[in-house]
Amino acid sequence: MNRIVCIGGSIANLIAAYHLSETNDVTIIDVHAEIGMPCGQPGFLLDLDKLQPYMTKDQLEFLRPHSNEPGWGLRSEWMTKLLALNTAQQGAKILTRTRITSIAFENEIYTVKFSGGGPTSTSTIEANQIIDASHLVPKAPGSLQHTIDQTLELITPKFSEITEWFGGTALTSDCLELPESAWKFDRSEGLSEVWFEGSPQWQPTHGWIEQITAPLPSASQQRTIDAQIDEGRSLAGVNE
Repeated sequence: MNRIVCIGGSIANLIAAYHLSETNDVTIIDVHAEIGMPCGQPGFLLDLDKLQPYMTKDQLEFLRPHSNEPGWGLRSEWMTKLLALNTAQQGAKILTRTRITSIAFENEIYTVKFSGGGPTSTSTIEANQIIDASHLVPKAPGSLQHTIDQTLELITPKFSEITEWFGGTALTSDCLELPESAWKFDRSEGLSEVWFEGSPQWQPTHGWIEQITAPLPSASQQRTIDAQIDEGRSLAGVNE
């Protein structure tokens, strides 16, 4: 049995951990207080069937996917929390509010030192493999940042160029006329998500209800939940 560390609670890492934990000892380390909060992944899914293997029927109903043309809109933070729950039930360990202080590589083994709010007093994990998706989750406040030697050849999710995006939720009734640079989709609770690469070029009449700045792929197809699921499966070596 291999020991695998997944850095960052991204959807791709959770999907990879879901599959890898079937035959490996998997630990997910995230600097935030909980997986999915904050969540910088747009809640847009092209193919609802992609999500079904990882959710129960009741969980899918709870997410209330809202039909867009094309695709579906949902609250990605809720989806990510449910995915983390189901991944933990598969056997993966999750350490939140935990930051990596160093990683050393010797004799084909990674020694990962960390500090934070893990469930044990252990401050070191030895791993055969590391999947680093820390650059795909929003930054944590203050000093809660990982220290990772950039010369190490870690496995990373493969997406196009990553750029900084602004995402906000607003009343759907406020989002009828948007600039061409906006990416908008609707959710079931009467809200819409509106995303801009860089700074927002528009403000809703009644203000933003939620705001986030997050790193996202520049290619539109790779900003979907579908792409995150596909990449997670690829990282785990799962064939379609």
